[in-house]
Amino acid sequence: MSISRFSKTRARQAAKDYMHGASLRAESAELSDKCLAGKFACHVTTIKKVREHMPVSALDQDDQELIRQCAAEKARIDVQLPRLTKAFLTRHYGISTEALDLELELAGWDGSSREKRGAA
Repeated sequence: MSISRFSKTRARQAAKDYMHGASLRAESAELSDKCLAGKFACHVTTIKKVREHMPVSALDQDDQELIRQCAAEKARIDVQLPRLTKAFLTRHYGISTEALDLELELAGWDGSSREKRGAA
């Protein structure tokens, strides 16, 4: 089966976008309530209260502001993620999943562990 140069270019761009999306998914996971709770040595409920601007005594104001900034960054990242999935990218670029997978493989991408966690 012969793939046109234009299709290869689209598949390559889709692969780049997908890898960027994987990086963003990892960043988003690091900014989850559970991860933030671990980093700030508090309960997930405390993180949720801070996000909602509810009073908490377990954290000082600087930590609370940092948590709110992290939550805002996570929200900003999460808005982008639906446009960086394999399903969206294959439709957007008009390529097959196989073409995208081939470009990912050629780029040395090994997303098998991420896919098992459901991040794909």
